[in-house]
Amino acid sequence: MAREAEAMGLGEDDTIIRRRLAQKLKFLVEDTAQLAEPTEAELRQFYSANIGQFETPEKLSFKQIYFNPEHRKDAAADASAMLTGLSAEDGDEPSAGDRLLFGDGFNDTDELAVSGMFGADFAHEVFSLEPGAWRGPVKSGYGVHLVFVTQRTATAPKPFEAVRDAVLTEWRNRKQEALTREYFTELRKKYRVELDDGVEAVLDSQPAPSVAVK
Repeated sequence: MAREAEAMGLGEDDTIIRRRLAQKLKFLVEDTAQLAEPTEAELRQFYSANIGQFETPEKLSFKQIYFNPEHRKDAAADASAMLTGLSAEDGDEPSAGDRLLFGDGFNDTDELAVSGMFGADFAHEVFSLEPGAWRGPVKSGYGVHLVFVTQRTATAPKPFEAVRDAVLTEWRNRKQEALTREYFTELRKKYRVELDDGVEAVLDSQPAPSVAVK
């Protein structure tokens, strides 16, 4: 039946079949790219050139005082008023803050984890604070906070031996993207794509798409 359908030309102008054939070719190109393997020297060179991807992220230890806008008339004003009376030297906080499910203290926490708890804007602002003083108010998805950063641990590269597998995976991904991009560049030279005026006008108004297949 498959042969007969092919002989009858049933696959012509069939979007689903064309899409499936293109997908099979994409898989074939990606499998071919996986055959490439770096030497140890190439892998170490790639690690050195992209060392920022293989670092221990910056971490903070901090305390916070939470002001719940649902329980206060003006949580931000209450936070600002309390800030003036806090000691910038020892980081002691009064018990006048509101209860927060996550607690009041966080140790060696990276920005991604803080973002997951309080939101990206809160995390970004907290990680810009210098240790040793109460700051704020800082807004989160829960309300407003006063924050005291007690310690900052800077980013540090992980040893090559500890991340070799991750380096190899990233090298393969980059190699696959490059080979796929080169292959599709050649295909574009081989085949001419014709567009009707309506589609061409829409595409001209959009940024040029990447030829890489991800």
